[in-house]
Amino acid sequence: MSKINRDAIIEDVRKPVNRIFEALEKLDADTLLENYHNHADFRFVALIFGQIFNLTYEEFSMAMKGTYETMKEQKMIRETEFFNVLSETKVMYNTTGTGCQIPKEGERMDFVVIVTQILSLIEGEWKVIHETEAAIPKKEE
Repeated sequence: MSKINRDAIIEDVRKPVNRIFEALEKLDADTLLENYHNHADFRFVALIFGQIFNLTYEEFSMAMKGTYETMKEQKMIRETEFFNVLSETKVMYNTTGTGCQIPKEGERMDFVVIVTQILSLIEGEWKVIHETEAAIPKKEE
């Protein structure tokens, strides 16, 4: 694959990735979910604050909507990013960073996070077909 194709693919994939993180901060589950592939093969696998998740798209959708309804604020700072162009139609995206969630009731939670997404070009749009995530409480310095 030529460098031009690789760079163009990364720029195209960056758009839905950025929309996902913008929606995450706006607590907008509907916009967030538009960037994920609603398909039987979709998986969201995560270890979040000690709880293990292995969700289908439908389960992931319900979880995001339910979680965002309980939040007052959520932030994520991507500190590293890596795009691995696997083919003309598949890209693996990885980011590490820090974030916080402020629930409507309860205490603020600061965390470190790593996210890996596999995106596929489906009917002209890049969609997340798989996501693996880990979030653990951030230790005070």
